[in-house]
Amino acid sequence: MNIKNTESHYGSLSIKMHWLMFIIIAATFAFIECRVFFEKGTETRDLFKMWHFMLGLLVLAMVLIRLYFRLTQVTPKITPTPSAMQNIAAKFAHIILYVFMIVMPIAGWAMLSAFGKPIPFFGLELPSL
Repeated sequence: MNIKNTESHYGSLSIKMHWLMFIIIAATFAFIECRVFFEKGTETRDLFKMWHFMLGLLVLAMVLIRLYFRLTQVTPKITPTPSAMQNIAAKFAHIILYVFMIVMPIAGWAMLSAFGKPIPFFGLELPSL
């Protein structure tokens, strides 16, 4: 399998980025949802929130990389060709997903900044917005 996309198939890089993004987004959601099982102010609850923040920012970084690859590589053609309505719906869904993957981490970063909290990112502390 090619690392890059071809006219007929997605490359291994696109496939791996797709599934890695899925896993990171699912983990980000899981960490913030599972924090409720621990009392407020406990170290474990704070750890779950910290992982939520870090993975959310990782989503932002990875979606920017994904956008670069999406804009610089060919997109395989779908056979048989979908209807115009399906193409419009697919494009709209992709735009909404990309907007969501960019806006949500930035909103989280902005909220942490507004509350004067540190913005952790795997051993680094990012600046406030």
